[in-house]
Amino acid sequence: MDMRDFCEIVRNSVSTIEVGKALGLNVDMHNRCSCPFHNGRDRNMRLYDGNRGFYCFVCHKSGDCISLVKGVTECSYADAARWISETFRLGLEDELEQRRQKPSIWQRSGRARIRKAVYGRRRHEAEHHEQAAEGNRQSADG
Repeated sequence: MDMRDFCEIVRNSVSTIEVGKALGLNVDMHNRCSCPFHNGRDRNMRLYDGNRGFYCFVCHKSGDCISLVKGVTECSYADAARWISETFRLGLEDELEQRRQKPSIWQRSGRARIRKAVYGRRRHEAEHHEQAAEGNRQSADG
């Protein structure tokens, strides 16, 4: 499973309201809370059922449950998805780790190309330095 599939499963497995409560947002019975993005005091942010996300009627921030965690905790989108998966015990981390441990053919060949390019550049720079040193020696002798 790649990160895109992982995020999609997380997004569809947990309600934004549940995520908001897990983040410590004080969600009322109408699914409204104070917006953590603009530090509002009034209940200007609405959390929607299911994977419909959230919306703030003052600062106009919106997004899905992963974006909510990302914004509140100031982490990456992938880390926010992992946090949700761990917090709600979705059991998806193992599949993601297994996929990450076994790189695809493209990733392996990409790494090989990078190593080859770096090695080739170093070899070219070393040859250039040798030629420059040889030229300096000849000019000093001559």
